[in-house]
Amino acid sequence: MKSRTRSVLVIAMVGAMLSSFVVASSAQETDVAYLAAVNGASTDPVAVTAGSETIASDLAYAAPGVGLPLPAGTYEVAFTGGTVESAASGWSAAAGTAQTVVSGYGVDPDTATVYPIDITPIDQGMAKVTVWNATSGAVMISVNGEPAVSVDPGMGLGTQAVAADSTTTIDIDGVLVEVVSPADSYMDFFAVNDGVTPRIAVSTVASMATLRTDLGLDADEVAVPDVVGQTEADASAAITGAGLVAGASQAADETVPIGNVISQNPVAGTMVATGSTVSIVVSSGPDVPATVPVPDVSGQPEGDAQKALEDEGFVTTSTQQPSADVEIGLVISTNPAAGTEVAPGTSVEMLVSSGPDDVVVPDFTGMAIDEATAAAETAGLTITFEEDANNPDPDGVVISQEPAAGTTVEGGSEVVAQLSPDLGEPWAIVTLDTNRQMTVTGIGMLPGSTVTLSVVDTDLTESVAVQDDGSWSASFDLSDVENDTEFLNVNGTAADTSDYEATFKIPAAGESTNEPTEEVVEESGFPVWAWIVIALAIIAIVLLIIRMVAGGGDEEAAEATPEG
Repeated sequence: MKSRTRSVLVIAMVGAMLSSFVVASSAQETDVAYLAAVNGASTDPVAVTAGSETIASDLAYAAPGVGLPLPAGTYEVAFTGGTVESAASGWSAAAGTAQTVVSGYGVDPDTATVYPIDITPIDQGMAKVTVWNATSGAVMISVNGEPAVSVDPGMGLGTQAVAADSTTTIDIDGVLVEVVSPADSYMDFFAVNDGVTPRIAVSTVASMATLRTDLGLDADEVAVPDVVGQTEADASAAITGAGLVAGASQAADETVPIGNVISQNPVAGTMVATGSTVSIVVSSGPDVPATVPVPDVSGQPEGDAQKALEDEGFVTTSTQQPSADVEIGLVISTNPAAGTEVAPGTSVEMLVSSGPDDVVVPDFTGMAIDEATAAAETAGLTITFEEDANNPDPDGVVISQEPAAGTTVEGGSEVVAQLSPDLGEPWAIVTLDTNRQMTVTGIGMLPGSTVTLSVVDTDLTESVAVQDDGSWSASFDLSDVENDTEFLNVNGTAADTSDYEATFKIPAAGESTNEPTEEVVEESGFPVWAWIVIALAIIAIVLLIIRMVAGGGDEEAAEATPEG
């Protein structure tokens, strides 16, 4: 039964092929192409037309294909009627070419796709087969008992030369279909499945020799296929399938997608000897320079800057960075910097402003203008100076500031500093911070002399050298000193060589003073702790005397008491 089914199928196909070639043989035109049509989508018969030419008026589903020679030209091939309307527009029928158009190829019944027929001569005793999977599932294919090959939906098994009378077995969802290929024939097998009965739609060329004669081809000549616009792989397959050799080179192109064919030589339709080389030029995409400059996006919002960089082909990253000068969310700069020549596609880091950072105000007291300005810049602040209106001294030092040292402010904030007046005599300022660290700075002393400082009623003393400009500075740690320590004595030699003696009342924590006190405060000669020890000793002696006196009185009272 199986053998009979196979024989019937072969006889039917051969009959259909021969009938189609009666028309082909009668045409005998020298400028013709050949088109075969297969209904792979509509379970009802359809009409197939190529422009004004009728290929078939009643083509059944999965029936043997119908072929017809046509004048060379460009056609729209349409399948109409039944349950489908599909078309392949812009089909180019070059002279000396042969193609098969199938409706419903793959899983979309509204498409019609054209596939080239390999019209290279077939050796004596051989045939050609091509298998395409037009179902929604995998199909297993075997030729002459060879191990089966799985073909996915929409894919195909390229044209193969097989021995005459070879059997091609196609497994569609467990249903086996076998077809025998006669000598000198070309068979396109299309596996289809309407969901009821899996079938094979076949487009058959009964005699390649006859077809080549009808197309006006010499035995050793073939028409160059049109591969412009195809991918390199598809173009190479079409050229090889036509019995030619593909030679590829690359060129930059602004419009043709990367990997697609820009041009070919010889052009499509040219008759060339079998085995000739067809050169194709494949697009490598737009011409890319070796290096490009990084665009300047500073001052732009982060999103706009990112788009501008990516539009130029760069890869972007962003990092937040405090800035007192650039508004939050705007780009400060890039890395690499704007204008730097880099390779296309280089990663560019955007430094984006997070706004001014909070900073702690330094202590500027005792600093000259240049020193205070540099310290403010380092801290991320600005500083302005105010001078004594009555006695301006451009070379003075800072004696007070607002905000006070240790205050937390926004980066870029302004500090107003008051400069010392020009007194024409030694001058000093005493500052105590919140951690009870005391700094003492002065001017107007004899260069090279020594200034001696001592905290009254403590063992804290220090001697410091006077600089060439008459300035000096000293510091004390009062964190372990009682808060009632109130005075600092300063002794040295003034610039006019007179003796300088001044006592300053130590200010409260976080404040400063530059006014010496008029009180005369002498050192007690003993540190505070010594006085405390002496006081405790005196108290102990007094208590001991009181105890002894009280104890003596008790003994006398006991002696005076008569015996009971």
